[in-house]
Amino acid sequence: MQRLRILALLVAVVGTYSTTAPAAECADLWEWLNTGCRRVVDTYQKGSNEILVSGYSWHTPWTWTAEKRAEENPYAWGGGWARSTERENGDTDTVYFLVFSDSHYEAEFNLGYAWTTWWRPRDSLQPGLGYTLMLISRQDIWGGIPFPAILPLVSLRYDKVSVYSTYIPNFNGGINNGSVFYVFGKIAID
Repeated sequence: MQRLRILALLVAVVGTYSTTAPAAECADLWEWLNTGCRRVVDTYQKGSNEILVSGYSWHTPWTWTAEKRAEENPYAWGGGWARSTERENGDTDTVYFLVFSDSHYEAEFNLGYAWTTWWRPRDSLQPGLGYTLMLISRQDIWGGIPFPAILPLVSLRYDKVSVYSTYIPNFNGGINNGSVFYVFGKIAID
C-alpha cells in the first residue's frame, strides 16, 4: 500500500510538470531512432492531458490452474497520467505513466508510448487497434529492474473516454505464468 501512495505522489508530480519539462534532444541519435524519439517528444510537448484508470486483469483459464487463479489479483486498480496528440488522419500518439496493482498485489510501474488507429467518424463510437512500447517494473520479474515490452492494443473510444485492452502472453510456455487480458481506460481532461 505504501508503494501505491508513493506512486500517486509521483503521478501528481509528473502531471504538474508535464507541460514545462525540458525537451529531449533527438538530433544526436541515429536517423531511424531520431524519428521515433521526435514522435515521443512532440507528443509529450504538444499533447493534451489525460487521466489513466486501471481496472481489470483476466487470467485465462486455459493457462492457469483454478487454484492459482483464485490466488491472483483480478482487480488491477491504479492510475496514471498521459499526453496524447491526434494526427490529421485521426491516428493517436500517446505517452504515459501508469501504476497499478499487479496479479500478486504489488505495484507495477509502466512508462511508455502507444499508437492507435481508429475507424468511423470522431463523433461516434470508434473501434481502434494499435500497440504500446513500454518499460515495465515489477517486483516478481528481475527484482523490479525495468524491462522493455511491446503489446497489442484493442480499443473503443467515444468523445473523451477510451477503453483499452491488451493481451500479455505466456512467454515460457508453462502453466500459471502469463496469459492475461488487461483492461484500462483513458479520460481526456484538456
